[in-house]
Amino acid sequence: MNTALATVVALLALSAAGLIPVAAAVGPRWYAVPLTPLAGSVLAAVAATASLSFGGPLLDWFVGLAVAAALVVFVVWMQRPDLGPWGRYSGRRRAGRVRYRAVGAVGFVAVVASCAVCLRGLRTPTVGFDARALWVMRPGWFLQSHAQLLIDMRVRGLVLTQSAYPPLVSASAAVAWRLTGVHTARLGVTTVAVLNMCALAAGALALVDAGRGAAARMAGGGLLEEADPSSDRGTPTTVERADPAVRLPWAPMVAGVIAAVLLVFVAAGVTEPFLTNGYADPLWSLAAVGAVVFGLQLRNDRSTRAATVVLLLVAGLTKDEGFVTAVALVVLVAARSVGWEGVRGRRRWPAPVLLAVVELAVLAWWPLLMHAIGARGASSTFTTSNISASRASAVVHGMSPYLHVLVLALPLSVVGGLALTAVRRRAGLGNDLWAWLALAVGLLAVGGALVSGSGAILPWIRSTVHRITEYPVLEAWWIIAVWAVAASSGIGRRATTPTADSSIDRQEPSDSTLAATTTVGAPS
Repeated sequence: MNTALATVVALLALSAAGLIPVAAAVGPRWYAVPLTPLAGSVLAAVAATASLSFGGPLLDWFVGLAVAAALVVFVVWMQRPDLGPWGRYSGRRRAGRVRYRAVGAVGFVAVVASCAVCLRGLRTPTVGFDARALWVMRPGWFLQSHAQLLIDMRVRGLVLTQSAYPPLVSASAAVAWRLTGVHTARLGVTTVAVLNMCALAAGALALVDAGRGAAARMAGGGLLEEADPSSDRGTPTTVERADPAVRLPWAPMVAGVIAAVLLVFVAAGVTEPFLTNGYADPLWSLAAVGAVVFGLQLRNDRSTRAATVVLLLVAGLTKDEGFVTAVALVVLVAARSVGWEGVRGRRRWPAPVLLAVVELAVLAWWPLLMHAIGARGASSTFTTSNISASRASAVVHGMSPYLHVLVLALPLSVVGGLALTAVRRRAGLGNDLWAWLALAVGLLAVGGALVSGSGAILPWIRSTVHRITEYPVLEAWWIIAVWAVAASSGIGRRATTPTADSSIDRQEPSDSTLAATTTVGAPS
């Protein structure tokens, strides 16, 4: 079996594992397609952690977890038919539905085509230095016996390998190796590259969805009657749309598609050559950016919450920097969700808190296990306070040249906040401060690791600064893109009276301005 075919098999296996949970939680949305293999990679990471914790082959855990997740979904559907695919939407046709769905389909095709073009780096069969030393070395460990795996994780004789790094990349490659019989570094690289593109596609499609949602809200009317699965009675209720003759404005929808396609190429430029040579930095960075858009920028509904969970778990289970950033983002998303429920006047605030606790438990399982077994790299030696100032200065000067996009994003956000706050709120987009808090979290996570580390700071920065600044740079570009969608939403809009907003995020629209969804059978 050649590498290309083996990569396809690996992608299909990961997608099969994540299909049912994503279909149930996200629903028929275009961004559910790239989220499916990412959810499978999360199951692979959890399977690797369980295999190391309790013993048993990795593939058995992977298949068992996938089957268990599917069974849980089917049981929930049996107990609550309104939550199933046959009970979510009533599917009554309304004006504007064709335009809404057409833009979604065009955006999906454009983003997928752009991602495919950005995979051209795979034509050169390279394997990154760190990728060979760590990310595509550990897959072989996960395929060994439990006793040998423990020895491998604890061994001190390896000069470079940090065994305690989170397992998602190596576990996904291990699943690919086990299923295909192709145990090569090249297969590990191609598998990671495809996962990178899935995370990038999910974040880009969030912009397409932002544009379509903004168009529906700015039009002041809806497209379909929607069954509300969160009804207190446990049965679907119908939200009646105000204007059955509404025509959706093109500007925000076109802006969302254009921004999504452009950002695919921007992200590829920021993350190359690491995007296609096996490094883990692009995966956690892209997943974290997507989680910010879904969890802190789009309307807080069931689909966006599920997408946020998948992307946060991908980021946190991929690399140490991703773990710290993901933990902070879990807290931010929960805070925004609690505030949103308060705005809506519902007494359901424990739900986002409980979800955050579950996410944190999954994220914390691996690092706690690493400390329990004494894995290599599980503990760090911190510098003394008398040299932290010099290290901090070196970090600031080393990272500054790579953060030039902030010079554009920051004033743009200030101007947008002064001129477009009402339009942004009317379009249903989250407060920009959430995104800036998320960006600051990523910078602090990376900068704090460098300042508190014990290695020589200058060589460390020179060799890693390009990779460790990917998340804040990408997040800044996505902030700019969301402002572009917000600005386009004000083109030709009807006069409206925005609701008062005295909090960081009070974007709850009225029932007559809710974005539309589509019937089951095709992504919306």
